[in-house]
Amino acid sequence: MGNPTVTPLVENYHDGGFMVSEANGHISRDSIVLTGGVNVLPGTLLGQLTAGAAAVAAALGTNTGNGTFGAITTVSQPTMIGVYNILFTGATTFNVTAPNGAVAAGTTGVAFSALGVNFTITAGGTAFVAGDSFTVTATQTIGNPTVVSAPGTNTGNGTMGSLSAKGYAPVVGAYTVEFNDATHYVVNDPYGSEVGHGTTGVAYAAGGLGFTITAGGTAFVAGDSFTVTVAAGSNKMKPWDPANADGSQFVAGILFNGKNVTNGDKPALAITRHAEVNASELIYPTGTSAAQIASALAQLKSLGILAR
Repeated sequence: MGNPTVTPLVENYHDGGFMVSEANGHISRDSIVLTGGVNVLPGTLLGQLTAGAAAVAAALGTNTGNGTFGAITTVSQPTMIGVYNILFTGATTFNVTAPNGAVAAGTTGVAFSALGVNFTITAGGTAFVAGDSFTVTATQTIGNPTVVSAPGTNTGNGTMGSLSAKGYAPVVGAYTVEFNDATHYVVNDPYGSEVGHGTTGVAYAAGGLGFTITAGGTAFVAGDSFTVTVAAGSNKMKPWDPANADGSQFVAGILFNGKNVTNGDKPALAITRHAEVNASELIYPTGTSAAQIASALAQLKSLGILAR
């Protein structure tokens, strides 16, 4: 008599199947709204949408000046305070690792604009080699972060230029814009902290906001003022992807229960803190590199989610 034939057991993805342990009660879980227009399996890493914060201006009182407030922009991918590491993978290609571990790729001669910073690395007479590096350090200052760069001990002698911060994320609530003479004003955030100074006719960009105030036929006077009210973005969650630029390029949790959101957003459950998970059962976007997976696991760890 031969050995019996046993059909292999194949375990399909099921709700919470990636979990190893979690905190008591419901501490590890959050109810969320899931979006993204796809069928999302349990164990999929999620990012949170932070882009889309809307801002509206209005006169705070009865102004003397009749100038107008232009369109308002908000920072959707804020600068992170800390050190960005730039490591060359070849003569013209490099990876940028942000302070929170998120990674994005860049190329010499092409403007890099991601992870909250902007710069261009220009090749020199001696080509870069794999392992050449730069650092960009972002420091907390009033209005916008200050960013400075420094090269490593490089073979290539190219240079970094056009370095700037994208700025802080806007604060939800009412900013005040108060004129101290006909053309100059001060901006305070919803907490009453001064975040910048501006001039009519000149683009303002600080404290997470961007706008231009245009003077009218009647000049502003000291005390004229506006409010700029910032409403929160959607704060929905969608599958994490390091290539996104709407906030979901940063890991914010793991989907507990599978949901098909092809035809619309749905309520769902996410693991967002204080848990252990099976790393082999986590789901990443197709084409995610080993470095990006390592970054994602580091971001989970920063949330208190340990992948074993």
